Amino acid sequence: MRESNYDLLCAVLLGLGQLCMFLGYDTQLTIVESVMHSVHDRSPETMDAHGGYYGLAFANVIFTLANLAAPWALGILGSKYSLLLGSSLFTLHIATFFYVHWIPYYITSALLGFGYALYYTGFGAYTTEHSTTTTIERNSAVTWSIATSCMAIGGVVLLFTMDSSAEEVGTAVLSNATHAIRSYRVYSDSEIRIMYGAFFAVAVGANVIFAFIPTRAVKDSIATLADSRNHIGFLKNLKITFSTMCERYMVQMIPLFFYIGMGGCIWCSVYPTTLMFTRKLSDDIYLPAKYSIVLGLGDMLTGFVIGAVCKRVHNFSKLPTLTIGCISFSTAMTLVLLSTPTWSTTTPNDDGTLLIEPNFYLPLLIAFLFGIGDNCVNTSRTVICALILHEKRAQVFSISKFHQSLIGAVVMFLSPFFSVYVYFALMLGLGISSCELVFFYEANLEINKKVVSDFEKK
Repeated sequence: MRESNYDLLCAVLLGLGQLCMFLGYDTQLTIVESVMHSVHDRSPETMDAHGGYYGLAFANVIFTLANLAAPWALGILGSKYSLLLGSSLFTLHIATFFYVHWIPYYITSALLGFGYALYYTGFGAYTTEHSTTTTIERNSAVTWSIATSCMAIGGVVLLFTMDSSAEEVGTAVLSNATHAIRSYRVYSDSEIRIMYGAFFAVAVGANVIFAFIPTRAVKDSIATLADSRNHIGFLKNLKITFSTMCERYMVQMIPLFFYIGMGGCIWCSVYPTTLMFTRKLSDDIYLPAKYSIVLGLGDMLTGFVIGAVCKRVHNFSKLPTLTIGCISFSTAMTLVLLSTPTWSTTTPNDDGTLLIEPNFYLPLLIAFLFGIGDNCVNTSRTVICALILHEKRAQVFSISKFHQSLIGAVVMFLSPFFSVYVYFALMLGLGISSCELVFFYEANLEINKKVVSDFEKK
């Protein structure tokens, strides 16, 4: 097989594996807070009311810490087995929803943090092992566009597994019995098992793909398989990771990593929760599924567009793509701010909005904008991390996920206290600072290249 076809095949298989893995996990994140509310209302001792947010927070805490050791684990396991082990922990977590209880749920949420770290470090290594400097942009866009179709397909799964006669509670009395929470979506135990059973079956498919994915690195790849298996001691690797974290270019990227982590929390968990906690939207039990489908389509189409444009425009997937992503995210967050009751992020309510009355069409537009933004910023991050420090690629990818999961953990733990206004302000500030600092990074890079070029001519 020609090298150009081989590295494209590897990119496609990597995307398909991630598609199967996140089809279940990312899709269920859009409903997990409401699912846990339902379980809590039936049996308060079984699950916390905000178990969905807290479970994601625990996963992000462990993910943050595990990222520091992930390059060392990658050196032992290699990219293929990092992907396989990481995806297996995702499958294990989804399996706990067959019988929801806080003990296995929080334990596997913590294990999921290790799975995240292993998977994403393996993902970065595999991408660079099977890409050259000329194909990295195309391969990243192709992989991400396939992977992010998981939301669209997951939404279809939700459509067919949701109970059309599902109960909608008129009033759910709080434990202190002082006032009532109004109307929100309730999930029965059987409905939960059917939905998560489908997600579990597809997640097993990811394990199979990663078990048989090719390992041979392409010729002239950004990284070689031998590099990723360089056995460096844990403490030495930790020292390298911390020193890399303090490098000037990596410090400049922190707002971008925070931005991606913050955006992920909002589009996959916080905003979908508001759809079920807003009285005027909770009547449509299929709205979360429609939201997932449209978001996935936006994500997927954006990936194909970026892949096509990258063939014609040099470095398009860096600052230009990031700028488009930030504009898309900012537009979506503005619509969220104007059309969502202030505290629908945490509590079922029938409060008023700032300007636009909630309707069933606006969330779909917001979902499409989120999909565009998510693909753009993640594609930009992947390319920048692959090229920013060639000799420390594993550390760079781990550090990017360290910061992403750190902000995710903080946001999820504090989410019961965050209103729509807080999320809007944080996203706007991080988006602006991300674009500015990446612009300065690109400018400095061009200056350094020019200096080196002038020196060589002399």
